[in-house]
Amino acid sequence: MFSETVLATVDARPYFERVLSRALSDRLIDAARLAALKSEGAKAIVQLATYFGTPNLRPELEAARTRLVTLVSLALEAESGGNVDAAITLLRQKSLLALSKSGADRLRVVLKLPSDGALELAVVSSGEDEKSGLSRWTFDEPITYARYLAEKRRRETNQAMHELSYWLAAKFGLPRKELEELQVPCESIMNSVLLVLFVEKEPKGFFSADRFMQLHESARKRRKHDFALLDTWREALSPALRTVLDRAREHFLTDVLRIIKSHSAADICREQERFSGLFYFDTSNVEDLTHHDKARAKEWQRITGGKGDHTDVQCTVLLMVATGLDPTPVLRKQDATLIWQNTRATGFNEQAVSGFIETLVPFEYQSDIRRLWAEDLGPEAGVQLDDTDAARALSYLHETCRPGWKQKKA
Repeated sequence: MFSETVLATVDARPYFERVLSRALSDRLIDAARLAALKSEGAKAIVQLATYFGTPNLRPELEAARTRLVTLVSLALEAESGGNVDAAITLLRQKSLLALSKSGADRLRVVLKLPSDGALELAVVSSGEDEKSGLSRWTFDEPITYARYLAEKRRRETNQAMHELSYWLAAKFGLPRKELEELQVPCESIMNSVLLVLFVEKEPKGFFSADRFMQLHESARKRRKHDFALLDTWREALSPALRTVLDRAREHFLTDVLRIIKSHSAADICREQERFSGLFYFDTSNVEDLTHHDKARAKEWQRITGGKGDHTDVQCTVLLMVATGLDPTPVLRKQDATLIWQNTRATGFNEQAVSGFIETLVPFEYQSDIRRLWAEDLGPEAGVQLDDTDAARALSYLHETCRPGWKQKKA
């Protein structure tokens, strides 16, 4: 005995095609309107081909047809709410050019919203950026109404996270303009604010790496899970931002606090690859730095000659440390020769490099410099300096470091 199986058919055609097919089968669109649709479609296809490329090539025109169907489908389904009868009415009343523009305008609005949770410098999207997004969603990955709604909700959530981060940072004395230039994740700003409010009754603002050690220890000991001041701040927020704040607070109490309790402060500071974006560490205000922070920043300034953010200076310093030399911002030829000789004799002192980064490199540079040594400079220099030809080795160091001698032309 066989049980009956009901097979449901799914109409995978674009919404525009489904609506038009239904309208024609029910004779809701007459011959005159059908002729007008064909004429409007031809004009719209040429316009779209011109905007995205050229109307003189057949592939561009075929792509433009797909773009038109995608945009009109989006407009019809959005404006009708998915009601086919209402969509047919729209198709009878509005031109394909108007519907295409309506669909494109909806996508443009979404494209202006942040695509992720990283705070960035607020700039108006260029026409080329907008065109790239429209191209992707109308042809490369034709967007459906369902995907459009999902993307819109996701980006609106990102926008709310951005606004909440700016608002909380302003409470801690960090203006929006400065925060945009830092380009840090929203989560790191919210977690840092929540950590301070969780521990301190009178928040002292964002923290340096050393102050984090104190906050970390206090958070571990605290038993009550309340944020008295945060509840007061919450009242000033819009409902949308309150929702984001409540979600951030729950995430802090269930996930971030668990990380704080299971990992040392030193590990969280050191292992930036693992804990990247968890907290925002402020090292911009010298007055807020501890004695240790100031001493380290001053020593780094001395070692690098104030050029600590330059890669060639970082390479110079790291290779000198790795080969037992006192680091300087500019590499002399005699020191370059010693780097080559010491590398061939004993290799690099990885422990010295690690200790130098941990104790003398300011926190804000540590992750990048550690990555520079481990993934780029260390492996490459090990190969390039293991060479019996001194000229080739010195040429490599001249190109990689900040040299203090002129290279003779070959």
